[in-house]
Amino acid sequence: MSASKNYTPTDGYTEIVKPGEMGITKLHFGILTLTSKSTFFDHSDDTEVALIALGGSCTLLVGHNGNKAYGTLGQRRDVFHGEACIAYIPHHTTYEVLTHETGVEIAVCKIQSHSESAAVILREGETIGEDETRLRIWENVFSEGSDVRVNGEAVCFQRFRDTDGVAVYDVTRTIETVRARVHHNDVFTVPEPDSLVTLTSKGIGYQLWVQPRS
Repeated sequence: MSASKNYTPTDGYTEIVKPGEMGITKLHFGILTLTSKSTFFDHSDDTEVALIALGGSCTLLVGHNGNKAYGTLGQRRDVFHGEACIAYIPHHTTYEVLTHETGVEIAVCKIQSHSESAAVILREGETIGEDETRLRIWENVFSEGSDVRVNGEAVCFQRFRDTDGVAVYDVTRTIETVRARVHHNDVFTVPEPDSLVTLTSKGIGYQLWVQPRS
């Protein structure tokens, strides 16, 4: 069944979910938090990587052979002010994050892939075609209630404007429905056989949803 794990903001990269944990078989999910004027370097190995700027901004350098991208990632103060900037990094590619004055917080999503897609850095609200990525990513800001419907494997990062907020989900597997409570900075997983059908909440909340594309 679905499960949740709380993220405690920590400097550097924190891996929260990987295949084989919390009912997940395909997705990796973590959060990268960097202070002002710091750097982070990594390699995508055999995965496609999506970087979603939750808050702050940075310069992102993506480079491997002829597949390169360079630009600013992040334009909003936090998840409640504007839409996300997202970067997509293909497999076997290096990437480096150089923070600006405010530092940056980035959700890091990965899925195994050998697709020869292009490295791309999107500005706020920009999107790419469905055939250009193996990851489906979307955001939802809500209060009191929301008609959320999710089928199949998914990872959700939950945040509240008031840290005492809580969200309640109904999660169904075949004929059984269970109720799950999710709190500020929780990462909530929906395994492949399950579906999430409703949401109620206390407080203004934010969700970042990630799913594999079929």
